[in-house]
Amino acid sequence: MSALGRSLNLGLVLVVVLLTAGTVGATMFYQYSVDSLDQQNEQLRERNEALEQDLSETRQNLSATQAELQELNSSLERTRGDVSQVSNNLEDTESQLESTQNELSSARSELQETESSLRDARSRINELTATLDTLEEQRNRLENQIDGLEAENEELEETNAELETEIETLQSDIADLEDQVDDLEADLRRACSEFEDGNEPAVCSGV
Repeated sequence: MSALGRSLNLGLVLVVVLLTAGTVGATMFYQYSVDSLDQQNEQLRERNEALEQDLSETRQNLSATQAELQELNSSLERTRGDVSQVSNNLEDTESQLESTQNELSSARSELQETESSLRDARSRINELTATLDTLEEQRNRLENQIDGLEAENEELEETNAELETEIETLQSDIADLEDQVDDLEADLRRACSEFEDGNEPAVCSGV
């Protein structure tokens, strides 16, 4: 009976010890869990504050991004308008370019024709230059001939003046001789008139 009592007491003690140990363990585990939860809560609060700050910054960034987006949309609209204007200008430029290319092609054709005409003109100039050189040589020869002819003409004029002087002298002499002839014919007629008819000398016949 005493052995059974001792076994029961020992069992009760063991149960009490186990319960006490369990209670202490549970208390310690609870305290550890509470401390861990407090630490986690503090970390979560810090994390939450950081997230709220990030969220605030994100909202600010989002607001700024939305403003930039609106500005970009406005810029995009303006750019679209500019692109449309540029497209129209490009079409006009392409049209002008095509017209300019046509004009350039025409100008090249005209340039080729002008170059051909220029070559012909240069050839003609060379021919005319050669002809001019020949004419200048001829002119020099003619000028020399003219100088010689002028010298001869001066000599001839001097000779002509001398001849005219001689002619005038001869004409004066002829006039004097004609006067003498007239006087002699008059004397002959007077002399012949003194002869009787039929007795005139032969010189008086026809007087």
